[in-house]
Amino acid sequence: MPRSAWLAVVVFALSAPAARAQLEPIAPSPPSDLPPGESAAPSGTPVTRDPPPKRPSLLGAPIAIQGTAPPRAAEPPRTEPPAPPRTAEPIAPAAFSETPKPDAPRGAKFGAPVSANATGDEQPVVPVSSRQVHSSVARTAPQPSATDPVDDFLKKRSDLKGEDKSRGRSWKLGDIGDRLSDVIGNRNGGWFKSDHLFDGFISPISNPFLAEDPRSITELRPLFVFQQVPSSQPDFFGGRVNFFGTQARVAFTDRWSLVFHKLGGIAVNTNNEARFRDETGFAELWLGPKYTFYRGEENGAVAAGGLQFQIPTGPKGVFQDTGSLSLVPYVSYAQNFLRDLQYGSFNGILSTGYSFSTSKARSDYYWLTAHLDFDVMNLHRFYPVAELNWFLTTTNGNSRAVGVEGRDLINFGGQAKGTGLLTGALGGRVKISESAQFGATFEIPFAGKRDIFRNRFTLDFILRY
Repeated sequence: MPRSAWLAVVVFALSAPAARAQLEPIAPSPPSDLPPGESAAPSGTPVTRDPPPKRPSLLGAPIAIQGTAPPRAAEPPRTEPPAPPRTAEPIAPAAFSETPKPDAPRGAKFGAPVSANATGDEQPVVPVSSRQVHSSVARTAPQPSATDPVDDFLKKRSDLKGEDKSRGRSWKLGDIGDRLSDVIGNRNGGWFKSDHLFDGFISPISNPFLAEDPRSITELRPLFVFQQVPSSQPDFFGGRVNFFGTQARVAFTDRWSLVFHKLGGIAVNTNNEARFRDETGFAELWLGPKYTFYRGEENGAVAAGGLQFQIPTGPKGVFQDTGSLSLVPYVSYAQNFLRDLQYGSFNGILSTGYSFSTSKARSDYYWLTAHLDFDVMNLHRFYPVAELNWFLTTTNGNSRAVGVEGRDLINFGGQAKGTGLLTGALGGRVKISESAQFGATFEIPFAGKRDIFRNRFTLDFILRY
């Protein structure tokens, strides 16, 4: 056997008697300080003694929770049994009966203060679980005052600081995005779909190539214009000028659109005495972008601006080859008013623009169109229409030796500076649906030099997406 093992056996043998003696109960020794006149009790007789006084608790007298069992009365003095003889028997399990169980709940003492007994004994209390202690503390914890000026000041300052940050982020990101979206516009729920927010309006009729609807719309508009020439006109001696073709509009968003104002053919018919012969050919191509810069849903107003390019692409016999190009900036404004009328409401459209020639070959002119219609019963079905059109030639062209101009059908490039013509039209528009509608007007001159305008009949049919 190793030396260390022998050493451990020796140490264990020497310490075993001492450990056994500590585990054995010690018999109480007889009292040595008996009062005078008393003698020690004979052996085997139970001895009665008062328990020694306990020191007062440093934490104060214990307290009891309200609603618990009342304190028990003081117990009578206990009589100790005679000391058992010393034996080498093992320790009974009862010696450790007061050991708390592992799963026993924690306890605490709450309630009103109580006084101790004359002997110094504390009154027993009922244990309280930790869950009751925690909930009681949570209920009785002091709450901050709602009117605490310091707390209110700090809270308001924190809120204001957060608002300033959010405002800064919104201005840098949100506002810029919203403004950019307002400029570009939305797709109206689909590609090339018309702006149907203002379906109560209708498009002008009598001046179709220049008077523009301010809404961003997608449509195909077949168009026919039949215009008679005065018999007193020295260059034509009567006759007529007709247009047959179409218009087309494509809405990219509810603000941006592309307009084909004039796309078709023209026919000029004169009398035998005139120096011009009957001809038919392609008309000038008019097109350009349009931007709807205002959409007032609350007040029922729409406004747009655009630029029209007048490109002479037709033959000389129908006077569609004059010069090289004219630029026509224009604005158009529509307004709904008197909505509270019992039998319907009115819609007004005002369009105006100016035609600038890029060379001296073409004449320049100013134009203005005023449109008024009545939406019967606000059903968006039938609209009586009245319109006024005014043209004023501001410069002469040098293409032809004629003293007339042809308004929106022909730019002769003649010598008609300072002449103007005011006309009026009556008619109506019927909506079979918002996608299919037709309109017609009859127009006559009111004031000014008639040139080649005696009267005009305009008819259109709209297929709108």
